[in-house]
Amino acid sequence: MKQQRRSSDRRRYADRRDSEDRRSKPEDYNSDYRYPTWQEQQIQFFTRYVFLLLGFLFFNTVEGIKPAYWSLTQLNVVLGAYLILNSLLYLHAAKHHIHPRRYHIAMWVDIAMTAVSVLNDPYPIPPSLLVFIMVVLGNGMRYGMRLFAESLVGCFTATMLVLSARYMISGAALSPGLIFLNLFGGIILVYAYILMGRIECSRHELEQHSNLDTLTGLLNRRALLEVAQAMFQRMQRNQQKFVLLFADLDKFKAVNDELGHAAGDLVLKQFAEIVRSSIRSTDIASRYGGDEFIILMEDTSLANAEIVAIRIQEQVNSWARENAIDFSVTFGLGEAPTHGDSFANLLEQVDQALYHSKSTHTGGGLAQARAQIAH
Repeated sequence: MKQQRRSSDRRRYADRRDSEDRRSKPEDYNSDYRYPTWQEQQIQFFTRYVFLLLGFLFFNTVEGIKPAYWSLTQLNVVLGAYLILNSLLYLHAAKHHIHPRRYHIAMWVDIAMTAVSVLNDPYPIPPSLLVFIMVVLGNGMRYGMRLFAESLVGCFTATMLVLSARYMISGAALSPGLIFLNLFGGIILVYAYILMGRIECSRHELEQHSNLDTLTGLLNRRALLEVAQAMFQRMQRNQQKFVLLFADLDKFKAVNDELGHAAGDLVLKQFAEIVRSSIRSTDIASRYGGDEFIILMEDTSLANAEIVAIRIQEQVNSWARENAIDFSVTFGLGEAPTHGDSFANLLEQVDQALYHSKSTHTGGGLAQARAQIAH
């Protein structure tokens, strides 16, 4: 039975919703950012500790090596400060995996520490300049084009300032080797930025297509679950309620059996178009599966959601009459957290209301979770 299949789907989603928590997009989602997993961020923090250790050993243990312009004590103080800052950022990241402001702060701390290292590099052609490339690529490839561009500009600026400081202090002339090192590094970064831009554009297009149902153009179930989970997270933080509308097309199987699947596809596409024209741009509409659709509406009441549902029903009935196709739509409605404090629980309650409406009406019913309203 369809009701049993729905209940099974809810249970499977409830079992895995905790593991999907960190894959959902943040409240302030911005396509200019890429949101890496915690494992990716751990690798980056580990890399920072490795470079910090190498820098400490280089200046403190290699015979004949000493900072070019600072005292060893001053440099070690800065290295110690970097260790503390990096550790604080790590602890913050362990609790808040998604935090764009922290991404920026950590990047600029990396740039500052690299600039100090380049300034004090004792070699005429400082190999520590290559760390700037690591900073740009490490941040850009993990966090997207916005941080890539910012780190690129930041590292170029820091390089120019540090090299100017080195040669103003020492009075030495720029060597051809140093000039070519900077040109080579700059070309690498610019080329990497161009390639990264194309990769991000392709990734974004692929993500958009993977989120949409190919027939109706609405969100598919996978994308719906991600959006719903993010909405529940916002609700827990901001006490912001939202409404879920669950739509099930009446007599849809008969349409397929009597008129063919082409007519069934036409009905699904037309229903999706009616839904799109009836909701706000901020509302979320999705095809949950088969002839089932879900609409999520923030900043609205159950009463207003009912008005939207009735408007959709009226347009569906009008189109069905004009095209001589016998079908209608039944809605179940519920509010989070009033009727459920998780997506699985809320959908279960709304589904029961919808099922009860369909079992007691010939079609075109509208039922609220735990309180049926007949039309």
